[in-house]
Amino acid sequence: MAGPGYSVAVNNDDDARAFLIARELIAEHGDDVAAFLQTRIDALMASGDIEQLSAWHVIRNAVALTLESDTTLH
Repeated sequence: MAGPGYSVAVNNDDDARAFLIARELIAEHGDDVAAFLQTRIDALMASGDIEQLSAWHVIRNAVALTLESDTTLH
């Protein structure tokens, strides 16, 4: 799971993993997923952890794309 306290290593080429994590986060946080992601990204920006920040930006984009595509599939 990719919640608080978890370290996520996502290579920019690892889209499949990012989308898997995105789906897990959407299932776990529901409508609050955007707030969770922003809090996570803000904390990483403050810490200066560029590698994790980059990974979470990829995950945030995967969440956005997943949410967008889910509405067109129903």
